[in-house]
Amino acid sequence: MLGIFRSNTLFSIAGLVIFTILIRFAIFIVPTPIEPELNTPFSLLIFDWLKNHQLFTNQNMILAIIVVFLQGLLVNYISSEHDIIYKGSVLPGLFYILLNSIYPEQLQLSPQLLANTFIILLLNRLCYLYESQRPLFLVFDASVLLGLGLLLDYDLILYLPFILISVLYMTAFNIRYLLVPLFGILLPAYFLGIAFFLFDHLNDFIKSLENSLTKNYFNPIGITFVEGIIWLILIPVFVFSTIELQLNFLRNKVKTRRIQLIILVMLLFGVVLVFAENQGFVFGLSFLSVTLSMIMANYFIRPKRKVLKDVLFFAMVICICYYQYFNH
Repeated sequence: MLGIFRSNTLFSIAGLVIFTILIRFAIFIVPTPIEPELNTPFSLLIFDWLKNHQLFTNQNMILAIIVVFLQGLLVNYISSEHDIIYKGSVLPGLFYILLNSIYPEQLQLSPQLLANTFIILLLNRLCYLYESQRPLFLVFDASVLLGLGLLLDYDLILYLPFILISVLYMTAFNIRYLLVPLFGILLPAYFLGIAFFLFDHLNDFIKSLENSLTKNYFNPIGITFVEGIIWLILIPVFVFSTIELQLNFLRNKVKTRRIQLIILVMLLFGVVLVFAENQGFVFGLSFLSVTLSMIMANYFIRPKRKVLKDVLFFAMVICICYYQYFNH
């Protein structure tokens, strides 16, 4: 089955559409209504608008499918455009969708899922730093994207050091590269603050900022053994894929090597975001999945040991089906 996704053709993308619908279809059969935790005024504004303008039944679930699929295409584009794995395929998008569909809570629209769009776009901009003649503009773009993501989830402030690390690693040191991200992050909040002021809701905006400072950043995962079984597959695949990347590291172009290292650094920040999520680690998985999906795709892209890889993939799908249909 994975052979369908090892290429980057219209047929593969059509298969990705079908896979996205099927892997997330359980929400229509076994509804698991979960109110997302809205800790920013912008996320509250969006979800209140969606609730007040319910256009059709299951609106949030259908929107979530569309968002996850488009994000998967973006992840796939980044992987192919920057040669992160050795050949173009839709596997990065496939595993991004899979990682965002493991547990029933992930099947609904959430601020974390929407905010992840800006994190994916941020990574894409940083990947262009190495060959850019004007890296300052890319740094500004990345920081503005992070600022937009912050309007949906304040936890994303943890990605600020990641931008600084990426800039210092991909370009020569310049003090402006350290100051521009701070300005870019504050810019979206500044305009949103003006909008709330004009509509006489500035106090709500300030209160949400104050509330965001009183939270725990190292929350326990808190899953049962059954819910953790899929990670007995995901973690070994990640380890073997990372080893494989390391063995082929010096064969890549300098740009590719630097981007691969940036992805590993971003993966560490994604792990921190999983533990920082107050509502539950499953909502933080969105951020971790951006880079983890590319690393996993690297393991499955080669047809070598095809039967083993198909078995591992089907085992993951079976776990997901069990969590979505039976583990409530």
